[in-house]
Amino acid sequence: MDENRNIHANRDNNEGVYEVSILDLIVILVEQRWFIAKITAAFAVIAIIYSLLATPIYKSSIQIMPPNTGTQSGAAAMLAATGLGDLAGGLGATPADTIVGITKSTAVLDRIIDRYNLRTRKPEGRSIATLIKKMLSSSVKPEPQMRTRVRSALSDSIQSAADKKSSIITVSVKDTSPDMAMKLANAVFDETQAVMQNIAVTPSAQQRVFLEAQIKENNKELTKAENNLIAFQRKTGMIGGAGGAPSDISALGALQARMVAKEIEIKSARRFATGANPQVKKLQAEYDAIKKQFEENKASIGTTPLSGVGLKNLPGASVEYANLFRDYKFRESLLDILHRQYETAKIRESQDPVVIQLLSPATAPELRDSPQRKKIVVLATLLGAFLGIFAAFIRHFMNLSAADPEVAPKVNFVKDALWADFIKIKGKILRK
Repeated sequence: MDENRNIHANRDNNEGVYEVSILDLIVILVEQRWFIAKITAAFAVIAIIYSLLATPIYKSSIQIMPPNTGTQSGAAAMLAATGLGDLAGGLGATPADTIVGITKSTAVLDRIIDRYNLRTRKPEGRSIATLIKKMLSSSVKPEPQMRTRVRSALSDSIQSAADKKSSIITVSVKDTSPDMAMKLANAVFDETQAVMQNIAVTPSAQQRVFLEAQIKENNKELTKAENNLIAFQRKTGMIGGAGGAPSDISALGALQARMVAKEIEIKSARRFATGANPQVKKLQAEYDAIKKQFEENKASIGTTPLSGVGLKNLPGASVEYANLFRDYKFRESLLDILHRQYETAKIRESQDPVVIQLLSPATAPELRDSPQRKKIVVLATLLGAFLGIFAAFIRHFMNLSAADPEVAPKVNFVKDALWADFIKIKGKILRK
């Protein structure tokens, strides 16, 4: 036995290390060949059993034709609305990308969960985990799962991607039931279409929603300005006259409304272009012209807007009335501009509807998508062989160490400590 040990590894007495050659490693592998074969076979058998008992997963797919691929993105539409369409190139996502995101949105997932009662759905197919749960569970009626977990699992089972050349969207859904996989795939299209009807997807719809918010806000400001003017008239009995006729003050308010509307256009344009852009310069020149005209008219009327300070020879009440009347006409004119823009946006939205078409409906899959039995068995066998070789070397050198008088006590201590821990853990498990 000593001779055999010396063949496998020669101890260097000076340095205290083992010197192992390639031939020695081959001898170890040949010596431990049956040990390696047993581990490899065990992994292969376990992989075969798992692949046969694992729950089969089926995949069903649909294809969606997105809206007109020439539709501008939201950013591009905003630029076009301000006359900066030349800056729109390359900005924003395509309609296909937007629809891909919607297919896995929370709104779509929740509608599918409620449609098929996925929170209380029993898992189908063969599953070792399911059998263990059935054996340990005493309740017959399944308890609803957390919506967050069901939503996450459903999102993981849905795969959406758009072809870069054709922009056709492919949506695949995996499930343990082929029939349910088909239903879920078709449901993704139905619910995506339903959600898109209630949200602003197109640039025109986004502009309409933005204008709705602006109109709502300015309605409040107009009501406030009107109430302030009426309250002042009731208090003072004043109807007109404040360094200018009511018609002049009304024109000044309308001019201020145009100036504010142009300022909003410039702020929107500066989000996508610098001040050196020709279109921005054009908008700025228009704004400066309107502002200059506004300042000239303001000076001729003799009222400083928003300050409440008039000419020294005018009564204070007249100045306050002029400011209140101008503020009211400003809000009224601005609201009128917003309403015209809103109607234009509605017309554009009706001319550019979001229509997605089901190019290829889902069908019940006949073949499972996973588990891929051949791949599982091959990979498990290779893993078993690798671990077997690794364990064979450890086993060989542990035997050598156990025969060494200096190392043997340490090896025995490790074995005894680990065995004692195993006995304790086993005892606790049995007592439970």
